[in-house]
Amino acid sequence: MDRALRVLGAPDNQLNIGAVLHLDGQPPHLADIQDYIAARLAALPALTAWMPRGARHWTVADNMDLTNYVVEHIVPTQENLEQVVSELARTRLPEDGPHWRMWLLRGYAPDRYALLYLVHHCVQDAAGTVRTLESLFAPGIPESESSAIYHGFAQYPHASARTRAQCVSMSLQSMRSLGAWDLPGRQSSREIGFAWGRVPTSALASAARAFGGTRNDTYVASIADTLTRWQSEIRGSADLPDIPLLVPANVRRPDEVALAGNRTATTYLRLPGAPLPFEQRMTSTIRATAPLKSPTVRAAFRRIGDGTPTWLMRTMLSAISAPRRAPAVLSHVVLRHRLALHGDPVTAIDPIMATQGDIPLSVLLLVYGDSATACFRTNAGFSGLDQIHREWEQTLLSWQSDAATSSRS
Repeated sequence: MDRALRVLGAPDNQLNIGAVLHLDGQPPHLADIQDYIAARLAALPALTAWMPRGARHWTVADNMDLTNYVVEHIVPTQENLEQVVSELARTRLPEDGPHWRMWLLRGYAPDRYALLYLVHHCVQDAAGTVRTLESLFAPGIPESESSAIYHGFAQYPHASARTRAQCVSMSLQSMRSLGAWDLPGRQSSREIGFAWGRVPTSALASAARAFGGTRNDTYVASIADTLTRWQSEIRGSADLPDIPLLVPANVRRPDEVALAGNRTATTYLRLPGAPLPFEQRMTSTIRATAPLKSPTVRAAFRRIGDGTPTWLMRTMLSAISAPRRAPAVLSHVVLRHRLALHGDPVTAIDPIMATQGDIPLSVLLLVYGDSATACFRTNAGFSGLDQIHREWEQTLLSWQSDAATSSRS
């Protein structure tokens, strides 16, 4: 996976992921942050590892000049912050050294500042990014309590040949062409947009509790529901194809929590494309995601991924990035520990999502405390998708109200 991701992407669409940490307090001096991170590099092997193009193994940097990696950017006003982040997130990261960078964003308020951490997807997945943030801004969290690990692997389960075969079949379904994005007047573009949607964490939890699901079920269901309404407005009363979704599942063992590299299984779902009432949308999604809750299934996906050669992984990733096969990609991580820098609390975190090829929609949801923030990457050729983050917010707030009404009755 890491070698495949190293060569994917395009000059105008870098495979960068990361997060924006919003902090309350007087902005620190850049040199202080450089020294702070330098003192913690020994516990962050992912920040000293890099992969030359064509290499088969990681290279480790012995000495790092952090003045090239930890830099600052002056943001004129609060209103410019998201625009500055979206521009910096497209930056080409260092090629001949560890593939990451951090920006101190200041100037937009006297008592607030932000840190933008950006890393190439070949170095870290979303869970790996979470562990880096924990290690830097909540030092002392044991690996066994990290938000980055999949706790279902505390006792690594055995995956039978039959389970592995079922998972292979599930993966091959993602190669099918469903025509979900064959929409009149819509055609893939090279322009990829950024947007963020924000809802209270309680909006995810209330719907999950009402139906015995998880917050991830609510998230997946709400994106599918928003997409069905979007496509129904375009197609009218025509038959609506199913919604194809690629849902990365964490398969990181506790002993791997800080290591460089991706440890996710690319699982595939198909959800009904027709508009459904809230109750049916939730129950159908919970039914579809049931296999992903099984440690045995995840262990099978892990074995399949570990045994897939780079050329085949690259071929599969390129195939599902083609317009007729492209799914929507939905990732989800939870940061369970409060973060701070020199006593300045991290009040909010905005994730940074990567996207590739002609995938029309990629979303990364990060839950931190009482807030759930999703980064939406949308293909400009599919008009209307640039507002889907607002539709998603409204959907979840409406569901929260419906769940509360159902609970009272």
